[in-house]
Amino acid sequence: MLTNKNGLWITILTFSLVAIGMVMIYSASSYVAKINYNDSYFYVKKQLFGLVAGGVLFVVASRINPNILNKFRWWIMGVAIVLMLLVFVPGVGVESYGAKRWINLGFTTMQPSEIAKFALVVFISGYLKDKTCDKWRVIFSVLASGGVVALLLLLEPNMSITVCVVLVVIVMLVVGGMKVKQLALLSVPLVLGAVLLIVIEPYRLERLMAFIDPWQSPKDEGYQLIQSYYAIGSGGLFGVGLFNSRQKYLFLPFAESDFIFSVICEETGLVGCIFVLSLFFMLVFFGVKVAMSARNNFDCYLATGITAVIAIQTLINVAVVSGSIPPTGVPLPYISAGGSALAVFMAASGMLVNISRRSFTLEKQKP
Repeated sequence: MLTNKNGLWITILTFSLVAIGMVMIYSASSYVAKINYNDSYFYVKKQLFGLVAGGVLFVVASRINPNILNKFRWWIMGVAIVLMLLVFVPGVGVESYGAKRWINLGFTTMQPSEIAKFALVVFISGYLKDKTCDKWRVIFSVLASGGVVALLLLLEPNMSITVCVVLVVIVMLVVGGMKVKQLALLSVPLVLGAVLLIVIEPYRLERLMAFIDPWQSPKDEGYQLIQSYYAIGSGGLFGVGLFNSRQKYLFLPFAESDFIFSVICEETGLVGCIFVLSLFFMLVFFGVKVAMSARNNFDCYLATGITAVIAIQTLINVAVVSGSIPPTGVPLPYISAGGSALAVFMAASGMLVNISRRSFTLEKQKP
């Protein structure tokens, strides 16, 4: 009997990562939550809200006709941009550590950039569905849409998600047929722009210096990376044991969010680290398979963009906590604390399942 194996695996992998995230969020945050909120389950409860919302969105996204997204792509993009603009409205936007990235909903907060990433993927997918990216006019049109989102992200500021968005746009252009020569020419201004953004902002330059040698400022810019090193190094082969992390006791900042992978490494060791990364690798692998088997261009681009977001954001997070690239705040998909991020990523997984099922149904109908 034929079964939709790609969709089934994406479902299993998605909820496996979410389950791991719930456990690790409790482990990484229970001590800090008890001190700050007198509730060890504070962050877990917030994540549960995202899980419930994400579960509903997963089901809806797995059933809705993707053509509806294509039809309303301008509205979807417009809403995402409006939400991103709202973070700058006094009384609506929430500022934390000098960044305005959240909207206050009263009962919780929402991070519009999480929606904007996938809204951009939908928008570009609809634009490219009947075009090829071997013409500069098409390339510049795609870059313009990505540039609007990137500019708003830089104003927050949110350099890490900006990098993620730029790389996702490039992936979609390459899949769309952009030539190697065009990619090479495009890389020059992008690299120069990245260097300029680092130089003009003192805190970014300080982070770069801390990345090169974090022990030059062990109590300032280099502190977080050093504590991450301690966590990863302490894990060894099998880890110190689940819930036994020492770095989560006010040593490692943002242990439940951006640096949760450090706690995973500390508590479960190299074995647990490889296991979690294997789940992500398999999720990306099946996402690529879904894109390759899609029955129309829009579905193909949509699956490609979603998979690229998952892959790139995972790589950036792991690279940051392991000291492979300069420190920048980006959550680990499905696992880091953040209800809005979890809900949106689960919806994205649901859409991959949807595209896979559509392709599988058409395949079965062949004589």
